[in-house]
Amino acid sequence: MPFRDTLLNLAITFVLVLIIVLVAVLLKQNHPPPAQALPVAVAHVPGGQAQTDPTRAPLPEFRIFPKARLIESRANEADTLRIKVSDTEDEHIFVLYYVDALDASLTHPQRVQDQARYFGVSSQRVIEEGQRAVHYVTQLLKDHTFTVMTRWEEVPGLSRYYALIIVEISPGKQVYLADLLVQQGYARVAGVTSSLPGDARSINDYALELQGLRRQAQQGKAGIWAASKL
Repeated sequence: MPFRDTLLNLAITFVLVLIIVLVAVLLKQNHPPPAQALPVAVAHVPGGQAQTDPTRAPLPEFRIFPKARLIESRANEADTLRIKVSDTEDEHIFVLYYVDALDASLTHPQRVQDQARYFGVSSQRVIEEGQRAVHYVTQLLKDHTFTVMTRWEEVPGLSRYYALIIVEISPGKQVYLADLLVQQGYARVAGVTSSLPGDARSINDYALELQGLRRQAQQGKAGIWAASKL
């Protein structure tokens, strides 16, 4: 084969490879990976057992329980609550999506230290504010009607489930409990995320709104932010 033809074939091959690479890059940019949940260790409830019921798998759609009732327990945390969702259901422990509320005890010292660093306070202040957060949520759910929405998505290795909780803070006005905890300075935005049933906001849009509430709480020195050195 003449040398000129060889160079021409090499040039054509190079152009084809370059085109393939460019197409692959463009396709990757147009299909970004799905958003990942922020890692967070969920609050521990003493006496929790590993889930052994094989029939309790996550549902494709949320089940909505509009007349749920809080079961008061010393093991409750602001984001981990024992609730009876209806007269026909047993009591269940639910962990909130999207937020990590302040720990109310030193059961998990590493998480308390992580929260202390995040908020710029001492570990002791985390515990104190965590106890106030539990009292706030307890009174809130005793005084107001609230709805639990869950797909029965299991917290790994524990007999508890992720959920969204909406509180009717006044007639016709409902707010996610996650919003209220962040606004009060009792939680950081972290953890497992979820779609919002009946809500047009995307996961990312809602997470950004929560971050906006967090900034407002920090600027207003709400809750634990009052003691923050940040």
